[in-house]
Amino acid sequence: MIDLGTPVYDKSRQIQYLKQRVHLIQQMLEHMEDSSEVERSDLDRLEDSFRKTELKIKQFKQDWD
Repeated sequence: MIDLGTPVYDKSRQIQYLKQRVHLIQQMLEHMEDSSEVERSDLDRLEDSFRKTELKIKQFKQDWD
């Protein structure tokens, strides 16, 4: 497992990082699906996770050029 707080420069480790992020988002969605009380703050956290993942993808793309 890759520490999501440390820099990742190797392409294969970057893919692993993204897989972990997507898995985390999937877990958040499953929790929301199983919960009877989803609040706006839950959606805000989900949106933030998507935004951070998008930023990482953009950073990784620069490394791949």
